Parts: sequence; C-alpha cells; structure tokens
Amino acid sequence: MSITPGEKRNWLTESVLLAAIPVMAYLLAFGFEYGYYLAYGFPQELISIDLNRVFAAGVVFLGGVLLVLIVTTVVFALLPGEHPLTPALAQAATLMVVYLVFLIYYDRFDIFAWIFGVLLLWYLVYKFVVPLLAQRGVSGYVRKYSTHEQVRQTRGTLFRIMLRTFGPTPGIILVYFFIAVILSVTFGWRLAAERAYYFVVPGSPERVVLRIYGDSIVLARLDRPMRQILREYTVLRRTAGSITLREERIGPLTVER
Repeated sequence: MSITPGEKRNWLTESVLLAAIPVMAYLLAFGFEYGYYLAYGFPQELISIDLNRVFAAGVVFLGGVLLVLIVTTVVFALLPGEHPLTPALAQAATLMVVYLVFLIYYDRFDIFAWIFGVLLLWYLVYKFVVPLLAQRGVSGYVRKYSTHEQVRQTRGTLFRIMLRTFGPTPGIILVYFFIAVILSVTFGWRLAAERAYYFVVPGSPERVVLRIYGDSIVLARLDRPMRQILREYTVLRRTAGSITLREERIGPLTVER
C-alpha cells in the first residue's frame, strides 16, 4: 500500500508539530511573564523562563487542547455526521465553551473579555448570518450555507491556507496556540494588576518583590501611602547573601506613570 504525497506531508507536519510542543510551551510561559512585564514595567531583559514554568505552560496548553477535542467530539456525536452544518456548529460550540472557560477563570468582565466576546460574535455572524445576506437567491438556509461555503472554498483566506499547508489537525492546533499566547499575556497582566499579597523587603526605602526568576529577585521601590510601585528597580541574587522577606496584603498596587 503506497503513501500519497499528501499523507506523507501531513505525517511530517504532525511530527514537526509534536517536536515543537516544548517551544510552544516556552512561548506560552514567556507570554505569561510578559504580561507581568506589561503590568509592572521592569526591563523585559530580566524575564527568565525556567523548566518549571515551561512544564506548567505545556501541561495547561495540552489540557486546553484536550478540552477542545473533547467538546468537538461530543458535538460531532450529537449532530448528524453528514449534515452540512455539523462542522461549523462543532467549531462554534467549541469556541463558545473556550470563551466561557476563559470568563470563569478570568473572573471578571473587562475590556479583554469585551474584545474576545466581540471577536466571537463577529465569527458567529460571519459564519451563520452572512450566508443569509450573500445568498438571497438560494432557497433554504442549509442550501444558502452550502453554496456560500463553496464560494469560500475558492478564496485563499489565511485560515484556509494554514489548513492546506499544515493539514487540518495541526492547522487548528496552531490557531488555538495563537489564541493561547494572547490569553497567557492577558492572564499574566491581570494577575499582576490585581495582586493583593506581596513580599516586602524591610528597610528604607521599602521595596516589594515583583518576580523571582531563578536566583534573581526583581524588586521595586514601594510608596506605601499611595499604594504605588515606583519605577526604581533592583535585582538581588539569592546566592549573594540572606534576605528577609515579609508577606503583606498591600495590593492591588498601581505603577508610577
């Protein structure tokens, strides 16, 4: 039994994607720490990603992919397999579940939740409402949708180019990975902005610990009366000597403009 060039390409692409999972985990971990950088403003050159953070990011990402696959499988099992709307409904249901999980974990509805919500609404309108407007001469919604999908197939959108280049499964995983990178930056920023407990270094001037990267402790000067982090950063080495840290509930803190 011979292997077609398309099957060989998909196999190679999936193998490369599996080998790239550690790199993807590193990028997710870096995105999370980049969110802290955006919130605190310390030099981004101080960001250091260790194996623990990479492992945690990889586990979270693979868990998210598994959740998406489970939801997609359930939706496909509940819907008629040969119906033209089944793939679109499965994809829409998956995105809505991902958005709900994001809202539950994010625990607030701010500008980021609005942006992702508007993008999801735009996708649903583009996917299910536009065929009604574009195919007015065709009778029946299913026929309208099928005709519109045939027209879309002839257009080289970025998403379809990715699917043709990498194959269906790797292409979809890459799309979700890009979404995961955006979410990781958002979560990092949000956790930093709403952080309540800080390690404080006693003394004058008083300083707080922003992040700990391996042997490096990133500190910033604290204006306690104003509950503000001043843009005066210090990096201490844990191996240089002992340091006293006192955990206090002093947040959320703002950053000096």
